[in-house]
Order: sequence, then C-alpha cells, then structure tokens
Amino acid sequence: MERRREVRKTRTLERLTTTVFQRRGRKLKIPSLTLNGGRGKRRGRRRGLTRQRISLGNPISRFSVVRNPDYARLWGIGVATSVMRWLETVALGVYVFELTESAFLVGFVGFLRMAPMLFLGAFIGALSDRMNRRAVLAGANLTLAVVYVTLGLLVLADRIELWQISAGAFLSGVVWATDFPVRRAMIADAVPADRVSSAFGVDMASSNFSRVIGPIVGGAFLQTIGMQAVYFLGTTLFVVASALAFSMLIIRKTPATAIRTPTATSSFDLKSGVKHIIGDSVLLVTIIITITMNLFAFPYQQMVPVLGAEKLMIDPVLVGALISVEGLGATLGALTIAAAAQPRHFTRIYTYASLGFLIVIGAFALVPYYWLAIPLLFIGGFGMSGFGTMQSIIVVSSTRPEIRGRVLGVLAVAIGSGPIGALHIGWLATEIGTDTAVLTIAIVGMVLTIIPLLIWRKYLRSIPRYRR
Repeated sequence: MERRREVRKTRTLERLTTTVFQRRGRKLKIPSLTLNGGRGKRRGRRRGLTRQRISLGNPISRFSVVRNPDYARLWGIGVATSVMRWLETVALGVYVFELTESAFLVGFVGFLRMAPMLFLGAFIGALSDRMNRRAVLAGANLTLAVVYVTLGLLVLADRIELWQISAGAFLSGVVWATDFPVRRAMIADAVPADRVSSAFGVDMASSNFSRVIGPIVGGAFLQTIGMQAVYFLGTTLFVVASALAFSMLIIRKTPATAIRTPTATSSFDLKSGVKHIIGDSVLLVTIIITITMNLFAFPYQQMVPVLGAEKLMIDPVLVGALISVEGLGATLGALTIAAAAQPRHFTRIYTYASLGFLIVIGAFALVPYYWLAIPLLFIGGFGMSGFGTMQSIIVVSSTRPEIRGRVLGVLAVAIGSGPIGALHIGWLATEIGTDTAVLTIAIVGMVLTIIPLLIWRKYLRSIPRYRR
C-alpha cells in the first residue's frame, strides 16, 4: 500500500502543471500537486474563482502576449511602419530606375534610407535611456506623415525631383532608426521576462508578413495609380502609428541608475554600450554578423527591381511579388520561432540562419527564370527570419535594463552599416553587372560569417539570460 502511494506521488509530480486562479483580473499561480494519497488536496474551490489549466510550454499560450495593451500598441506601430517600409522599397526602387535608368542612383537612394541608422542610431539609443520614449516614437511618425503628404502633393502636381525623393528617403530612414533603440526597448519593458522571446517572435512575424503585402501593394499602386498613391498611403499609416504611440500608457520610467549626473554625456553612454558588448562574447558575435549581413546580404534588395527589369523581364507587380514571397517565408519562420524556439537554441538559429540566407542570395543571382526565383526566395525568407528575430532577442536578453537603450543603439549603428553596402553594390553593379555584383557580395558575406563561427564556436552553446 505504501509503495503504491509513493508511485502515485511520483507520477503526480511528473504531470506537474500550472493552475491559474483568476479573480477580478488577478492571477495567482500555485502548483496543483496531490499529496498524502489524496488527502489535503488544494482544490482552490473558492467562491468566485475560475480555474484554468495551462500546460507548461504550450505553444498557443506563448501568443497570449498580444493581450498586453501596451505591447499591442507597439506591435501595431511596428506593423504600420513596416508595411510602408517594404511598400516603399519596391515602389521607390522602380520609380527611381524609371526616372534615371541608373542602378547606382537606385543604390544611392537606398543608401540615404539607411544612412540614419549608421549616423544617428547610437545617438538615439543613448537619448532613449533619458527621454520619454513614447514622445520620441509619436513625434517621429507624425513628422514623417507631414513629409509624405508633401511629397504626394508634389508628385500629383508633377513637380517632384530626385533631390526631393532623396530627402524623403532620408527622413524615412530617421524614423526607422528609432525602431531598435526606442520601440524595441519599449517592447522589452512592456512584457514579462519569460515572454520576451514570444513578444519579439510575434513582432518579427508581423514585420515579415508586411513584406508579403507591402511590395505587392507598392508595385500595384505604382503601376495603376502612381507614386502619389504610395506617399498618401504612407501618410495614413504614419498618422495611425503616431496615434497609437500617444495612446500608450507609461510602461516604465527610466531607472535612476541610468541617469548618473547632469553632466553625463551621450559619448559616455555609447562607450558604456560598446564596453558591455566587447565584454560579452555572444553579443560580440551578434554584432559582427549583423554588420556582415547589412554590408553583404540585405543590399541585394536594392537590386531586385533592377534584376527584375534587366534579367527576369518582369513588371513592377511581379517585382513586388518576388520580394513578397521572401516575406512569406520569413513570416512562417518567425511564427515557428515564436512558438517553438528554446533559449539554448537562440545563438545557433541566429548564426546558421544568417549563413543560409547568404547562400540563397548567391543562388538567386544565378537564377535565369522568374519561376525558379520564387521558391528560392521563399526558402531564403526562413533564414532571414532566424537572423532578424534572434538578433533582437539575444541583445535584449543579455543586457541590463538601464543600459538596454545604449546597447540597442550600438546595434542600430551595426544595422546602419547597410548604407555602405547599398552604395557598394550600386557601384559594383555599374562596373561588373547586377547579377555578378549580387553573387560577389553573397560570397564575401559567407566568408565573413564563417570566420566568427570558427573563432567563437564554443560560445554558441551559451544560453542568454533574461534580466529585468
């Protein structure tokens, strides 16, 4: 009899679940253990209590993060700005190429869109640890709405010029530069530590899904209505993003430790962020691969409209579909990561997904037919989602809250190296041809990704710790 009781106890412990008692919006977590052979059970049958059993590690429960009102608003802001970013990537690339017939100028406009990440990312990150992030986010989106309605009116009046398009692209990049050190830092503040992976996974999935609809809509608008439709839609989306930011609650005040003295400078803040990264091997590898990807992987996107027109012989709508299918693969990949990725796999997903994406880019440069490019870029989307999702998770997980904005600012600078890559591939395409240029940067990127994998291979086993 005693032996049977011990067996029952053991089996009960193995079937441990979490019983959540909900009352008036409050949740109390207690273990639903059965002890003493059934005597002394915690049944929790209080008046007015409702019991719900949720299995530990249930993938569906991971997506409950969207019920957080502040996170939902931040997610909405990300969707609005991301849709416009990818919509504009196709429309602007095709429009500039039609105006100038110059691959270099297409790359130059891409450089202007990404330049603020390089020159302003770390500065914005340092300021975000001291300022009201909600105000920064709302003000940036509202300013860009004004710029876009102005550009739309200029196109409608047939008075738009290349320098005006370039200025709009630069200001769009300024708003993009606030995403990492401001909006993503706010996401980390808005959700519990054990939900950070899910929060960034869902955010990245929606961002990638915007790549599915954005390029197609951009190509269709450009072909059927004109560039003014693209700018007017952007105005609407940025107004919505600004309204969502203004409606947010105060998530978290800046820790007192983040504000040292009135004489503390942004230069000191940036140095502390860089020092933290150098002292953490996982963060260092993350930044190195980030720079590599932005120099030698993502610049290929600037040349997709050129390859579509010169090599694949397709119209703007099909160019948009080509980029969209990559976004579809990235969306499915990000959803898979949000539902199933474990902390012990984060660094491996990040590094190997980056390498896989570079391989796909190299293969894309060699593909002569549109119908072959579609499945290839779909597969590449999975690699891109592994890189993009894990990048933010690893950085946020390995950084103390009081310096998180600064470290994310350094990450923004690493991402901001993309403008150099855009200029480089624009020049290279002019010299040796667009397809050869894309193949060249992919090969260089593979080599530069493999090197840190070999040097810091043992650190890929490290599991980032969530620290609040």
